[in-house]
Amino acid sequence: MNGARATGRPRGAGARPWLIGGGALLAVGAIVGVVVAVSGGDGESAASGKPSGAPGAAAPPAPAKKSFTKVPEGCELIKPSTLARIAPGTECKPSQFDHATMAAMITRMPSWETPFGAAGHMLDLQVNLMVSPSASGMYDIHKKSALEALKKVRTITDSRPLSGLGEDAYVVHGVDKDPMDLAEAQVIVREGNAEFTVSLTYDTRAAGRNQRQAEDAAIAAARDVLGSLG
Repeated sequence: MNGARATGRPRGAGARPWLIGGGALLAVGAIVGVVVAVSGGDGESAASGKPSGAPGAAAPPAPAKKSFTKVPEGCELIKPSTLARIAPGTECKPSQFDHATMAAMITRMPSWETPFGAAGHMLDLQVNLMVSPSASGMYDIHKKSALEALKKVRTITDSRPLSGLGEDAYVVHGVDKDPMDLAEAQVIVREGNAEFTVSLTYDTRAAGRNQRQAEDAAIAAARDVLGSLG
């Protein structure tokens, strides 16, 4: 279990820079919004009476994106039937951030782990969910982190965009370099104001667990997480 934590994403302090970065992005977005509101479109007021599409008229508003306001408890993000299939024998451990609900942000960071001393090889499934106006910026941060943060100790064996899963989705698979025996499949998803990662860390010596199976498992869990939001 210690090996998984050594090569995985920091759970406590490591979350703070991401939250700070998200806040900075939100502040920049607010400034840009003020500038646009003050300047208007092409120097014309929206109340100018010009029809939409006419020269000098304000551009029509962009279609509204999904805005989630309800998030289940951390251990309820993934269906029991899915867990029985992709992570059998694991137990859910809520995070201290699972109840960090603020005016503009909701977070959930549960994990499902094989019990200490249990027979078989290590398996660790983690979800890092944020519902916030800064979701788009956090998606870029987490995608870059998955590709670059552990490149000195991990070899990336797959990285590609996914279709049919939120507005943006990306999968990354990496294998730890010798002498470690761990690998991780990570899926990063954004939909409206929600952004999350699903990470499955497993022992490469375990029978019946390979890259494709790990990626499929992480994708299945990500579908459950997205489907649980309201």
